[in-house]
Amino acid sequence: MDSCAVMRGSKTGFEKRVRDGMAPHLVDIDGDTCHHAHNASKKFSEPFERVLERFFTDLFNDVRWSVDLKEALREICLLINVTFRMPHRFVNHRWLSAYDSTMSTLCLWDALTVSYYAFLPKSNKTLYLSYVVEIYRRKSVSQESRSRIREILTSLSGKNLTADGRNRKQRIIERLTIKQKETLLHLHFYETVLPMLKKYVLVLEMKEPLIHTLHDNMMELVRDFLCCFVRPELLSKATTGKKLMDLIEMIDNGSAVLPGSEMFFGAKASAVVNVGLKKKDSTVQRFLTAASKAYSECGKYLLKKLPLNSTALKYFSTIDPVCRGHSASLASMLKITDCVLPNVRDANEKDKYETDLRRFHSDSSLPLYKPKEDRVDVWWWQVFQTGKYPTLQKIISAILSCFHGPQVEGHLM
Repeated sequence: MDSCAVMRGSKTGFEKRVRDGMAPHLVDIDGDTCHHAHNASKKFSEPFERVLERFFTDLFNDVRWSVDLKEALREICLLINVTFRMPHRFVNHRWLSAYDSTMSTLCLWDALTVSYYAFLPKSNKTLYLSYVVEIYRRKSVSQESRSRIREILTSLSGKNLTADGRNRKQRIIERLTIKQKETLLHLHFYETVLPMLKKYVLVLEMKEPLIHTLHDNMMELVRDFLCCFVRPELLSKATTGKKLMDLIEMIDNGSAVLPGSEMFFGAKASAVVNVGLKKKDSTVQRFLTAASKAYSECGKYLLKKLPLNSTALKYFSTIDPVCRGHSASLASMLKITDCVLPNVRDANEKDKYETDLRRFHSDSSLPLYKPKEDRVDVWWWQVFQTGKYPTLQKIISAILSCFHGPQVEGHLM
């Protein structure tokens, strides 16, 4: 569940009402892990002072409220062979909105640079003309198209602007020209790192039950993220959720963190960083400091918030049909009713449950399970239809009913 008061309030929250009225045995493992991933992205952006998020908002509002600018941007996209799209609207509470805005902005970067050249002060147009010329050359823009673009820019530069519009355009121009290196460094860094969090959210937003893969997905996310900045000799030894959580203190004091120049930034950002380090570029130095802090704060947040050491989730992973027939899976599933779900079966059904479970793990007549094709709940339904395992059915049905994403808000509130 989400951790907000509506869901978890001690007096009238959804969890309290369900426990009191319908399900006293409700299993509460943790908050919605998709929210944790989204909040981790906010931790990631904080060291950069959210300059990109404000840039995204300025771009969206500027194009949204100016029909002339929108149409000019659309035509310039056509002339320089860029696919037109509206700048993505950054919404702070929408899943990984910063990543979607990043990709939209990068796709439009050349067209935005050309379009906003119209609003540069005359004294700066000569200084930044090379930015436009470089785009023309790289995009092989014809002389005819260049002439048409000049007409569009002349028309835009003659527009009467409100005070808010003028200030907003100045902020956008600063990001596109004066602080172009910094802006692109941040954009390419977001482009490289945020897909890890986005992928996790998209997987667990699916409507099919994935409780059996939740622990593995969390471990994969955390390890993939940590390997970008944590010393490999330490990460390779952290083979369990508990050992991963033990890295928090070492990340906090910096002993587990790689030097800034050895962290993963992606090919595009790394190319700028490597050149900047040789020249002792102050922009690159500031970026490395912010990036190191972004990695550390986001990594610590994931380690603290995700239930990596949850016994329940470890046991639940053994209901995956691919685990059937293994003694370790049998041992874990035997512990589920005693340690996690003691109220789902009756007290006198312990022997029946164990008998069902042992027969299930050795049953060769059950349907074949194809991990990449079959839904786990559909496969278990086929098993239930045989009528062989009535007590096991109670336990599996309870586990598969566990929410692992934000779907509960949309369906039950």
